Amino acid sequence: KILEVTAMPSTSRHHWGTDIDLNNVNPSYWETPKGEKEYDWLSKNASKFGFCQVYSAHRDSGHDEEKWHWSYFPIANELTNLSANLLQDYKFQGFDGAATATQIGIVKNYILGVDVSCK
Repeated sequence: KILEVTAMPSTSRHHWGTDIDLNNVNPSYWETPKGEKEYDWLSKNASKFGFCQVYSAHRDSGHDEEKWHWSYFPIANELTNLSANLLQDYKFQGFDGAATATQIGIVKNYILGVDVSCK
């Protein structure tokens, strides 16, 4: 359940230096008039600057939608592809819950569970 809103240790795309949280990470903010206006602008214009919303509502797995989380696609795309190859057999360890990483498909469903426009 916790993985719907936060990344397992060592799996956050923020560590790549390509992903940022913009303005407010509270989901209710994005339902306010100001938040809706900002999200509308991001949805229409972020791609012009190389950004995509990785955790959109248009996915089958992974984290809940994050209207604030945007990824710089030109670099993140390369790292997504690299992760797909290098992390499939990686043994997560050193923290509570590490043993479940393989069981829940942490790489496929969370690290790679991003919007298709961000792959």
